[in-house]
This record gives sequence, C-alpha cells and structure tokens, in this order.
Amino acid sequence: MIKFYDKIEKVFKWILIASLSIMAILNFSNVLSRYLLHASLSFTEEVTTNLFVYNTFIGAAIGARHGGHLGLSVISDRLSLKASRNMIFFANVVSAMLFATLIYFGYGMVKSQFIYGQTTAALGLPEWWFGMAIPVGSLFIMFSFVVAGYETLTKGEV
Repeated sequence: MIKFYDKIEKVFKWILIASLSIMAILNFSNVLSRYLLHASLSFTEEVTTNLFVYNTFIGAAIGARHGGHLGLSVISDRLSLKASRNMIFFANVVSAMLFATLIYFGYGMVKSQFIYGQTTAALGLPEWWFGMAIPVGSLFIMFSFVVAGYETLTKGEV
C-alpha cells in the first residue's frame, strides 16, 4: 500500500508543477495583455482560481502524509513514546473521518451542480468540473491520513 501511495504522490507532485506553471503563464499573459492591449483576459482569473483550489487539496494531501499540517504538540511532547504515537494515530483517524465527511458533502454539492447544469461565468464550463476538487481532493487527503496513521503504528515514528 505504501509503495502504491508513493507512486501516487509522485504523480501529485508533477501535477502541481504543471498546474503552477500554467497559473504563472496565465497570470503573466494577463498582465501583458492589460499593459500592451489595455484589455484583460477574463478567463485567466477563473482558471487560475480553480487550479488554485485543486493545488490546495493536492498540497494538503502531500502534507498530511508527511505530518506537515499544524499541530499543537504541547501535550504529545510530554507523553511517553508509545502514548505519543497513539495520540498521533488517533489524530490521523479523526482527520481521516473529517475528510470522509467532506467527501460526502462535497459529493452532494457536485451532484447539485451537475443536476442544475451550473456553468462558470467566463468560460461557460460545467461548474462540477471544478467542484470535483472538494470530494476528490478530500479523498486523497483522507487516504494520506490513513497512510500516515498506518506508518505511525508500524514504523513507530512520531
């Protein structure tokens, strides 16, 4: 399971590189357009904002696996190694449950966007394409917390 997740994480990193590159190119193009043509490219803001949402979820998934999220260690630092490990495992389980809830409600949001045929303002694309960032991103983050919890228990690292 861990080796499979390592491959997924490598793909995530390449997606982030490509997405951030696209965002930079779009923003730079919009600045040039405003400066040279005195006209803004209206779609760039929409694409950039939605890519940013996807990037946030992908980055959060990578951070969840490596313990990169903020935490208050004032209690766990005072516990024994075993108790600290159990506390971190519990935090991973609770976090995974939180993102399972977000998957459920995110799916409901995407379902309604699809049913009502909502489209984006500038490009007229289906809104659910971008709304999928919430349930799919939450699924990746939940899986990352599960992997992190598994590694905490099996490797004994804190």
